[in-house]
Order: sequence, then structure tokens, then C-alpha cells
Amino acid sequence: MDLAELNKMSELTTRQTAKLLNVSVRTVQLWVENGTLQAWKTAGGHRRISVGSVQQLLEEKQNKQTPVPRPFGGTNKSSVLLVDDDQDTLLLYKMLVSSWFPSLHIETATNGVDALVKVGALRPCVLITDLQMPELDGFAILDRLHNDEQYDYLTPIVISGMSHAEIAARGIPDGIPVLHKPIPVDELKSLIAHAVH
Repeated sequence: MDLAELNKMSELTTRQTAKLLNVSVRTVQLWVENGTLQAWKTAGGHRRISVGSVQQLLEEKQNKQTPVPRPFGGTNKSSVLLVDDDQDTLLLYKMLVSSWFPSLHIETATNGVDALVKVGALRPCVLITDLQMPELDGFAILDRLHNDEQYDYLTPIVISGMSHAEIAARGIPDGIPVLHKPIPVDELKSLIAHAVH
């Protein structure tokens, strides 16, 4: 399919979009989630991509005016990942962070496994995580990221209901700020601002 054929269409599936842009379907999904591509969902839950936004990416790619954004390689300075197994807590964090920094893309995860997948795919500049979670807890997340130098760009922030003594007994890497619940909002805002600017 070329641009002429594309002009006759109004929407594309994720698979058609992936083929056109020569990327994976998952990459297209990530671009939809972070707003690079405009899309909507059908009644059956299938994504439909705006042809206009695909054309724009294709033209940029062909003209090499600006590189087509990739979710891998280098940090995404406009993205923050929030990790907590409590949905209400995640919603609160999301509301706070989006009110302070409206231009940030905020992604959430409810367990450590999902968090690590999203860190690899989105490469956010800030990771805000709880410590006590099922499957893979915050201690394990921090340990894995700390021991892999490809994640040196990431600024982790811990928000926990655990006491200083409990955290010290388990141990987290040096230099990671730990905020205790209830959240000290001014301190959290300052830490995020420092990481994204």
C-alpha cells in the first residue's frame, strides 16, 4: 500500500499500520497509548488508527525530517510509570502527577512483572513504586533495574507504608528516595520535577 492508496481510506487496523510503518503490532499499540498515533476502539474492542496520523509518520519517515519515534533506545523524558497493586492508590497518584505535569504521559502497572515489561517498552524517566506487591514486589523490581546498567537513565522513587526498619531489613539500592504513606506531596512533586527537567 502506498500513500495514494492510503488517501482513499479513513482508518486502518493495527496490523495494517504495523506493515505500513515496518514496525511490530506492539509498537503500534504503544504509539497509540502514548498519543503518537490517533486511534479509537470499535464496539468489538478493536483499535482503528487514523489514516492522517499514519500519513504524517510515513511522510516524516520518508523525508527524514524527524525520526519516527521508537519506544526503545534512550529514555522517554515525557513518560512516568506508577506501580502499585491498589487501584485507588494508582488513581490518586495519576491524578496528582497529571495535575502537576499535564504534558507527561502516565502509565500504570499493578504488579512487578507488568512494571518491568512496561519499563522495557516505554523507557520512562521516572518509576514510582510501592514495595509490597504480589508476584514480583518493589524490592525485586529495584534490584533488577539497579543491577542492569541499561536502566541507568531511570529515576526510581519509592512510596511505601513500611517502616524505615522494615525497609532497611530487606534492603534497597543506595540513593533511591523513599517516601512514606501518607504521601508527602510537595516532596514527591519536587523529585519528579527534578527528574523530568
